[in-house]
Amino acid sequence: MRNSVPATMPSRPLLCAFAVVSIAVLLTAGCEPPGKPKPEIAPADITDFNTLFSENCSGCHGMDGKNGAGRPLNDPLYLAVIPKDTLRNVIENGRKGTAMPAWARDRGGPLYPKQITALVDGIEQNWAKPVSLKGVAAPSYSAGNAEGDSANGKKLFARNCFMCHGKGAPIGSVTDPVVLALASDQYLRTSILFGRPDFGMPDFRHLKLGRALSDQDVTDLVAYLSSMRPPIALTAHTVENGTGQGGQITTGNQGSGHGPGSPTNKGKQGNRSASSEQGVK
Repeated sequence: MRNSVPATMPSRPLLCAFAVVSIAVLLTAGCEPPGKPKPEIAPADITDFNTLFSENCSGCHGMDGKNGAGRPLNDPLYLAVIPKDTLRNVIENGRKGTAMPAWARDRGGPLYPKQITALVDGIEQNWAKPVSLKGVAAPSYSAGNAEGDSANGKKLFARNCFMCHGKGAPIGSVTDPVVLALASDQYLRTSILFGRPDFGMPDFRHLKLGRALSDQDVTDLVAYLSSMRPPIALTAHTVENGTGQGGQITTGNQGSGHGPGSPTNKGKQGNRSASSEQGVK
């Protein structure tokens, strides 16, 4: 008698196909299906330096920390002189009198403490390098309470700076009252100390003086430039969202709340705001 196959039993080819599919399912059980969106990282958990710098700093300081409107941070000489605590403080609290806002959350900014730490550490790890000062002592980053001699500063300016920054010079005048009204003393000092290597401006070591500028030379130059800054009698300051700036306005601390198109200056021309003109130190 011929053996009969029960009607409910699948054929051999179907059994093989079922086995193959079952093994494939088991092997891929731990994989996410294609197209499944990945969970988003909370803003507070972003500590990647490149991401933080690109999203918060590159607009002023350049994508690679240079060639931006603000102070280049990708500058080994600058990083060799500025104290790390000062760098952190500037990021946290901003700079009054400039367009550098406060970035710490407790000052109205968007960044958490661990993110500011990631920025400070990342700037140093990526861009700080050994620097040869060519046998000279680097001037201090800040003048502190030292007083400058503006008369000596005027002589130093004529010898070292006038060719590029005098009236009618190719780079542009830095003795213009409008320019000086937008530049704080620390901004001037930082520019003299470190120059703008990304734009070809030499630092304190490479001037026509025949020697590097001393700490007092830099202080004297700032005193000369500061002596030409026009007095500005403004008593109120419009607080800008997220800048951390507040209180009485001082020279060079004009915010965008006083710029063209603002409610108080609507229709006025030529009233440029510091937030669009002032570089970051």
